[in-house]
Amino acid sequence: MWTIVMGALAGLLGASYLGIKYWMPWLIYDLQFLWVILNGYLIPMTSDIKNRKLTIDRVEETVQRYPNKPMLVYGNTTFTYSECNAFANKVASTALSLGLKRGDVVAIILANEPDFVWTMIGLQKIGVQMAFINYNLRNESLVHVIKIAEPKMIFVSREKEIQRPVTDIHQALTGIPVYHFGEADDPNFLPLDPILEKSSEQNVGEDIRKQIRMTDNSLYIYTSGTTGLPKAAYIPTEKIVKAAWSMASLNLSSDDIVYTALPLYHSSASLLALGNVLRTGATMVLKKKFSASNFIKDCRENKVTVVHYVGELFRYVSATPPNSSDTDHCIRCAFGNGLRIDVWKIMLERFKIPHIYEFYAATEMPVGLANISNTVGSVGRMSPLLKLTLPCEFVLYDEENENVVRTKEGLCMLAPLESPGLLLIKLDEKRRMTFEGYKGKESERKKKLVYNVLRQGDCYINTGDALTRDKNYFVYFADRLGDTFRWKGENVSTTEVANIFMELDILSDVCVYGVRIGDNEGKGGMAAISLKNQPEDLSLNTEQLLNIAQHCKKHLPSYARPRFIRVVKEFIYTSTFKQSKLKLKEEGYNLAEVASPVYYLDCKENTYTEMTPDVERDITSGTVKM
Repeated sequence: MWTIVMGALAGLLGASYLGIKYWMPWLIYDLQFLWVILNGYLIPMTSDIKNRKLTIDRVEETVQRYPNKPMLVYGNTTFTYSECNAFANKVASTALSLGLKRGDVVAIILANEPDFVWTMIGLQKIGVQMAFINYNLRNESLVHVIKIAEPKMIFVSREKEIQRPVTDIHQALTGIPVYHFGEADDPNFLPLDPILEKSSEQNVGEDIRKQIRMTDNSLYIYTSGTTGLPKAAYIPTEKIVKAAWSMASLNLSSDDIVYTALPLYHSSASLLALGNVLRTGATMVLKKKFSASNFIKDCRENKVTVVHYVGELFRYVSATPPNSSDTDHCIRCAFGNGLRIDVWKIMLERFKIPHIYEFYAATEMPVGLANISNTVGSVGRMSPLLKLTLPCEFVLYDEENENVVRTKEGLCMLAPLESPGLLLIKLDEKRRMTFEGYKGKESERKKKLVYNVLRQGDCYINTGDALTRDKNYFVYFADRLGDTFRWKGENVSTTEVANIFMELDILSDVCVYGVRIGDNEGKGGMAAISLKNQPEDLSLNTEQLLNIAQHCKKHLPSYARPRFIRVVKEFIYTSTFKQSKLKLKEEGYNLAEVASPVYYLDCKENTYTEMTPDVERDITSGTVKM
């Protein structure tokens, strides 16, 4: 039906193309977007859900069609679809022999390794839930994420460095058996390999598969613990099916070879990258660790056609010395999120990656956005027309009070175009089943809900992210809440400031955040930077300070210019390669806490000057105006 409607609409609009292009140029983008999304994603995805066709069903179909086709490339080893399916069946059979059944939970502590792939597929075949554990966690954090999932047992990696943290907390996991792949030094761990070797390679019976419902929870994937202990987000079976279709606009086929080095315990790699590979019968090149210097070489040797990225990975690649082989590859596109504009342009121009599909999504959110038009910096579109398909709003947010801005009638104030707005997604019955919140954290789910947005009684999901729409309704990620700060009565986007800073040739990286300045309202900007040629004392010379000040004055409004600058030896990153700002914010411009010189903005001289304890005291007291 949608195809007929779109065909008729396209014909109608084609007759008046010039008029539309003149009066509503954004509508042309909408029609292109809708045509691709409806035909490539919405219609087939809806069909799969209606007919209860799971991603694992498509894997078994691929095995029938192309049993010897490569499914997984790991190091120097290649596994065919037939081999991967056989391993997955062994996992499923082993789980059943251990007494696991539909609805039970297994905590998975595995790195980017083949065992992860067939464990994920195998347990899905029998409806056993999995909790994807970040193997970098230690001690109390590790205990927390395991216990909150209430697993019947734990499957741990064959890698000894991943096993050791589990050994350290074993006494806190009383009653939860730990099974290991390969060998283990801990005598309390139980071996999986002997059971796997004796288990069947045949597909599990249809009677077991028929029990699985789209509403069944399939996974627990943890949200980032940057500001606290991780939360286990519910991932129902329907969401896995949707995720496996989410990159349909890339036109993935069985001929594609997809590269990822992102951790499989996060949804981006497991649900989006691996899910779309399994749905289409493509091949995945799985890297245990990412190497920026070997990236192009890896892609060339493996004939990679599609790259899965997160912005920081491409930043590392862009920082490598130019090489004549930079364009010697067959990459046709890349998809991911968090790509800075300056790095985006480098990947297009220097490395000649022709198309970048940047998306916006969050693990626990029921929907996301995607930029299919190669518009630099954009994460997708949201026009008045597209809001009919995805009801959402961009509303003003009070950073100081950490709440939405409301009218005198108590409704949310909408953010205008070209201004950051908190993205709220309407929660209706269609999206309710894919936003179940967090296990054991009903209060956290309730915190995500915003009521009385457009009218009394309505309900929206708070994404926690600020995004900006331009005049053509392209959407750009502005900042995560807490990173956008207010100064001099204006909202400042740390991403915008960071992009301006990265235009300076002397910088290798930057992190922008807001800090409290005495009794001033709001927060003043502060930039922590690293230099390409960094001195041991982490200092900046007079010329560098003047150049930074002049560049900021030229490209940023006065309120957005950072009031402080410091140089850091290296940045701290989360497991998803995002900058962690917590410690930087805590240190602020406090000379007693910061181990390097701090420079403050001297507005009269239009330069940055090194701050002394006396100046720091005067700034905090308000004697020196900022």
